[in-house]
Amino acid sequence: MFVIMLVMTALALMLPQAIRYMIDDLIPSLRADTDGSVDMAPAVWFGLALIGLYLSSFVFSIGRDYLAGKVGASIIADLRAALFDHLAQVPLRFYQTNNVGEIMSRLLADVQRVQSLLTTTLLMFLTNILMLLGILVTLFVFNWIWAALALIPVPIIVWLSHRYGISLHAINYRLQESIAQLSGRLQEVFSTIRTVRAFAQERREKTRVVGVLSAMTGLYIRNSVMTSLAVNLVQLVASLVPVIVLSWGAYLVAAGSFPLGALFMFYIYLGYLYSPIQELSQVNVEVQSAMASVYRIFEYFDLPQAVAEDPQPVRLAEVRGRLAFEDVDFHYGGDNGFAIRALSLTIEPGEKVAIVGPSGAGKTTLINLLLRFYDPEGGRILLDRVDLRRLALKELRSHMGLVDQDPVLFKASLRDNIAYGRAEASMDRVIEAARVANIHDFIEKPPLPDFRLNPPIMLLDEATSALDTRSEELIQQALEKALQGKTSIIIAHRLATVRHADRIIVLDNGRIVGEGTHEALLESSPLYGELARKQLLT
Repeated sequence: MFVIMLVMTALALMLPQAIRYMIDDLIPSLRADTDGSVDMAPAVWFGLALIGLYLSSFVFSIGRDYLAGKVGASIIADLRAALFDHLAQVPLRFYQTNNVGEIMSRLLADVQRVQSLLTTTLLMFLTNILMLLGILVTLFVFNWIWAALALIPVPIIVWLSHRYGISLHAINYRLQESIAQLSGRLQEVFSTIRTVRAFAQERREKTRVVGVLSAMTGLYIRNSVMTSLAVNLVQLVASLVPVIVLSWGAYLVAAGSFPLGALFMFYIYLGYLYSPIQELSQVNVEVQSAMASVYRIFEYFDLPQAVAEDPQPVRLAEVRGRLAFEDVDFHYGGDNGFAIRALSLTIEPGEKVAIVGPSGAGKTTLINLLLRFYDPEGGRILLDRVDLRRLALKELRSHMGLVDQDPVLFKASLRDNIAYGRAEASMDRVIEAARVANIHDFIEKPPLPDFRLNPPIMLLDEATSALDTRSEELIQQALEKALQGKTSIIIAHRLATVRHADRIIVLDNGRIVGEGTHEALLESSPLYGELARKQLLT
């Protein structure tokens, strides 16, 4: 692409030379013969040469723009993929404290602005730098005094571009923040539109959206005014020297000491000189605007990953399913962050263990730690006597099946949903998993339990809490088949769903306060007994 731009610069610099040749050489040579006729052949060849010049410039422009677009699109695709990959690894608390709409705004809108920076703006910069260098060399070779005079406004133009660029950067950063805020506001309203309408809050939500739009309008106006001032002041300063040169040149031409064609050539070159300078000032404006998006993108790249992978992970030849928490400590951060405190628990292969307790006791936290959504701050968690931190994340999670309290159906086929995490699974295995989940006969009726193709460890987090009685019965039947011979951890508020577990763990405030069967805990655990009485299970 650089070679193409060099050729285009050379072609552009040839045009003023052609104009000088036409005025000073070609036209005087076209004299009438004695019979009054004029030989038009030189003019025709000159015209054909100009057409060739413009056609060549056109062809090279297409090639330059194609290559720039291709390179820019590839870079942006890689940037989006890298940002997506990084965001997929950041701590879950990031998604709990940030609006999805704002995250999408940075991934889409901000990256789009960077694409414009890397294609259009960068192309303008390189083209104008080459043109500027070529013109300066030509001008100094032709007349160094006029060339020096032409450079007088350049420091003023550079200062103006820098001064307004700083202001535009600040404005555009705030503007991108407002766009992200608007995106988040809209995403939140549309995703909860049923609730908004149920409480007749349409007008209130509209007021909030209009408030964000009003702030954006003010920023857009300021951005337009500052951009206009930056560009037009540069144009005003750049227009002064050509006027002086043209006036001086007209005097020299009239005095017969300077060719008219040379004056036209120099004047065109001056336009060529200030046009790149003006466009470079515009490039500075665009760069400052786009840098706001660059900073916002790299704020996300600077986020730490949730957990670190072992560079030389251990591979388990066979997973039996023994799980052990050894003196585990964990908290979510902040003054009110919940903590798991010195928790120790061993679950043998094939054992079905239920974990119960009041809301906020830390039940789901245990599953989050098992799946390494977080790492414990003290102690360790073992799978078949191997620290989870020694295992590759993909391998660890491939051995565990999660049935969440909020089942998810991706916008894909049911086959792809069932095989999620096992994309290479055969259709026979998919059908088998559907039969185990009791959904084969009514496959078109969600929710779809996440029995993801028979992992050795099953983690159930309130798996039936959102179901009606009939659906819960079917899921319970499916669970009985799916959990046979597997290590299972079942979290539930409704004790009726776990009373037949091999062992029940009672958790409260991050500590184990009871352990045993349903009948034993009714006698030994006041908290379990209270939960059972409230659910009429005593």
